[in-house]
Amino acid sequence: MGLNPVADILKRTDKTLKAAETALSNVDQTLGTVDGTLTGVDEKLATVDATLAETKVVLSEVQTLLGDLNDKLVLLDEVPDVKAKLDKVLAAVEKG
Repeated sequence: MGLNPVADILKRTDKTLKAAETALSNVDQTLGTVDGTLTGVDEKLATVDATLAETKVVLSEVQTLLGDLNDKLVLLDEVPDVKAKLDKVLAAVEKG
């Protein structure tokens, strides 16, 4: 310590306060960066949510189309039986 202990304490306190101010400034900058990153993440999540909603709609449409296709395939399976019956009716009509 120098000749004036109070002045030495005030100098050390000032130095410590300046270091703390610098540290707080760094923390503030880091928090600003984190906030920006979180904003970007929120925007991307909103995009993901919108994409998922669109995908649900498309999947629902695909499910409906697959149901329609299945119905048509069932009808196609019945074609040979219907043709056989019509051939019998035609043969009976031609015999008179």
